[in-house]
Amino acid sequence: MSQGKPNNRNVSRCSRQVALLAALAFLTVGVYSRAASSAEQALRTRADQLYTALQQGDWRKAEKFFTKESRPIYRAQPKKPISGYRIDSVKVDATGKSAEVVVAFPAPTGIIPGPPVLIPETTVWRLAGGRWCMEISPPHLVQGLPQASATEQTSLPRFLIKSKDLKFQYTWLSVGPVHPGETKVARFTFTNVSQHSVTLADVESTCPCLKMTSQQKEFKPGEAGVLEFALDPSRLSFKSRLGLSLTVTLQTEPEHALTNLTIAAAITPSSEPAQHP
Repeated sequence: MSQGKPNNRNVSRCSRQVALLAALAFLTVGVYSRAASSAEQALRTRADQLYTALQQGDWRKAEKFFTKESRPIYRAQPKKPISGYRIDSVKVDATGKSAEVVVAFPAPTGIIPGPPVLIPETTVWRLAGGRWCMEISPPHLVQGLPQASATEQTSLPRFLIKSKDLKFQYTWLSVGPVHPGETKVARFTFTNVSQHSVTLADVESTCPCLKMTSQQKEFKPGEAGVLEFALDPSRLSFKSRLGLSLTVTLQTEPEHALTNLTIAAAITPSSEPAQHP
């Protein structure tokens, strides 16, 4: 049996259909790419406006850039103008309604010798009413770290009532680069400015890699103290240089107050050779 020869008209028709489908696919990808680029640019502009307001200490203006559900959390947080920022990346998901923005902040000057250290932080944004707004979640581990188990998760209240009894010299510091095999110690100095003894009733960390090493828990009126926390990255698993922003929450008695202490670091993975000055 001989095979029939292909019909030139059919071949031509199929070729035109394939070409048309390819063109439509190309146009669809192009439209999607332009839409995604436009959304990312709009989000970058919103993020820049928010961090400019935070840098200027304009808390009322900054509040407008948070979701409605996040604003009570924002109002309850202690506020201090940021010294600077750099928007590293903006990524809108496939739905076009959620995104992540990575912003790098400089470590406080005078705490770490050498050039400034930029610590990246990932923030979540939602599209609400046609505008991008940042969403503040309950305290959680930074991206790339193992999530705490149910028994390790903090049981402290969600909102902070900053202690008036303990006056900290600073509540945010960076221990700088941490190389394989190293353990860095963060020290927070403070003074009991009240007229009564103050006790650390509870200390919660967002990561098992961070442990309090100081032993004293009670401080008399006028007494100065130091809280020390050891950062041991050997319990973490990651493949690339990791910027961390870890939080320790203190509960003090008798005022039932909560205070956040933040520790930043840039950790080098074990597979990457340490670079010493």
